[in-house]
Amino acid sequence: MTDPSDAAPTLAAILTEHGPASQDDIADRLHEAGIADPDTVIDELLDEFSCPARPLPDGRWVWLPAVLAGRVFTHRLTAEELTHDLLAVSPDLDPITELCDDDYPELADGSPVSLVLPRYDDELLEERGIPLELVDEPGALLLAPGTLAGLGLAAGDLLGMRLTDKGIALEPVTATTDPTLGDRLAALVDVDESPSRFAAVVWATCAVDPALFNTPLAPLGEIADAHGLARSGDWLAPAGFDFDRWRFERKCARLADEYGLDDDDAFVLTTLVEIHGQMARIFDMAPDAEDDEEGAADAPTDAWPADGPYADILGELGAALANPVLALSLMEEATHEGRRGAAALGILAESLQPKVPRSARVATHWLQAMACEGLGDVAGCARELSAAESSDPDWPLALLSQARIASDRGDAEAGLGLLRRAGVGSDHPLVRLLEQHRAQPRTDVGRNEPCWCGSGRKYKKCHLGNEQLSLTERVRWLYAKAHQQVLGGEWGELLMLAGYERIRYFEDEVDDLVAAAKTDPLAIDTMLFEGGAFAEFLELRGELLPDDERQLAEQWLGVPRSVFEVEQVRPGHGVTVRDVRTDEVFDVTERRRALQSGQLICSRALPTGDGFAFFGGIDPVAPQERDELLALLDDEPDPMELVGFLSRWLAPSELDDEYGDPLGTARAD
Repeated sequence: MTDPSDAAPTLAAILTEHGPASQDDIADRLHEAGIADPDTVIDELLDEFSCPARPLPDGRWVWLPAVLAGRVFTHRLTAEELTHDLLAVSPDLDPITELCDDDYPELADGSPVSLVLPRYDDELLEERGIPLELVDEPGALLLAPGTLAGLGLAAGDLLGMRLTDKGIALEPVTATTDPTLGDRLAALVDVDESPSRFAAVVWATCAVDPALFNTPLAPLGEIADAHGLARSGDWLAPAGFDFDRWRFERKCARLADEYGLDDDDAFVLTTLVEIHGQMARIFDMAPDAEDDEEGAADAPTDAWPADGPYADILGELGAALANPVLALSLMEEATHEGRRGAAALGILAESLQPKVPRSARVATHWLQAMACEGLGDVAGCARELSAAESSDPDWPLALLSQARIASDRGDAEAGLGLLRRAGVGSDHPLVRLLEQHRAQPRTDVGRNEPCWCGSGRKYKKCHLGNEQLSLTERVRWLYAKAHQQVLGGEWGELLMLAGYERIRYFEDEVDDLVAAAKTDPLAIDTMLFEGGAFAEFLELRGELLPDDERQLAEQWLGVPRSVFEVEQVRPGHGVTVRDVRTDEVFDVTERRRALQSGQLICSRALPTGDGFAFFGGIDPVAPQERDELLALLDDEPDPMELVGFLSRWLAPSELDDEYGDPLGTARAD
């Protein structure tokens, strides 16, 4: 198979000479250029954000460096932008800032420039003293301090951004006029169905007019407004277009597809998600909102008045939540943003509770329990789950949540009983996990003999039916409990990204890409530890764990991933390995993978109570990769970086060894 990166220059040449071009035309020309698998190359390259090929509104593709060469786009500066050397991207600079990535990490004069995104770059913004509210979707350009002042610009002046042969250059400009541009933009906007990306409309006009934007014109937003076009963020539409309705309908369609809902349920879910979003914004405006997360779920009376704009329809909408599928969908959507989402979910659930019919009260209690769980309020979660069970003892979501709590507490029998009441089948992951960790009666002592514990009572009266697994027998159960933390919400989305890095080179060899991405042991483990989900698990649910498990889990947080050399293999028992970074030697219990003496591997040797074990996959490391990998580990990589590095040389057979074990280490030794 052709490496897509090797075909990038060929794609650039095709689009520069023959663009705009459809994907079929591109495939034909790639084939003519000797690329044996053009469709695969196209799928890979055009999906990469770093590849500067972009689609036009009609579906054809252009190569941005060729289309935008010499063009200049203008933006009218605000006082805040001057103060912080920050440029709003949308819509004026959208067409050219698409190039501000790894290919253009600095301006033509050598000064750095980067695209900063809300929520992703908050730490960097805070370091520069930039208020977070100044950065909206789809982001802003961050310049070196003093850049704009050095150009002699003042608030209200026009800044030009031009693509030169040395890169992107900034310059003070004076605008000229083009009375036809507004009509040309309007002609490319879809009148009937949906808006178009503003930048894509501009690229389309550039593709047919080599002279357009070679001299500075008014900012794009001002041109659109003067011509009466509707715009919202980075979208452009005909005059009078209803963006709010369009966004609502798009969200309805997305949620219906994602959760398998009919139109009516998708409408209800979308409306409740919108209400939840408004409650989250109200919560954000409350004094000390960020410092009051533990009590956030108890604050609805102050934050959301009973006679608010949605009060009359809350009861009608909430009645549908008696359907567990709809309630689960709302919970998953509401908790995508971590604690902020959980706090707003608690407000929403308490607002719904007095307004919904009795049949839906169980759902509101369960939603409040999930809000408490997301905020680390274990007592509140248990209280609301008890109230949910009182409302409807057979409602499955409440029983499943109680079963997870029983599992966290180490009570396999109670958890299995709850799962049976919920009607869960034997193939459910939690059923399989608890079945693996049921304590079996001892065979070395009779029912009527003195109990092994020394209490003096008969075994049948003392420990029979109350046996406890040792800590060593529970370590993989502990790991599986933490694994639950990355299955949904914001962690679930990040896990998919890390998992994709694992299988992206082997798409043809993997039948179910989504399942492979979500169950890859390395992706899961890096999300837990490098990503921080394990620390969050301990913070939110640690008090549920048995004391010895919690103490062991706290030790795990301090264990780094490293490169080990296999020194001795003990077939059927384990291996002796040496940490090449510290020279520390570990005797590791490992029966899942066939390792060889002298082999280099990347993993984490975690204590188990009476020894050590590998968790989260064991990746082979070539000798020539060792130092580069150690340097990467020292730099504290994010999960996507680390998984991508370790997967570059992974053979399909090695992928198969890991695939199919959702917990990576869930099988009993």
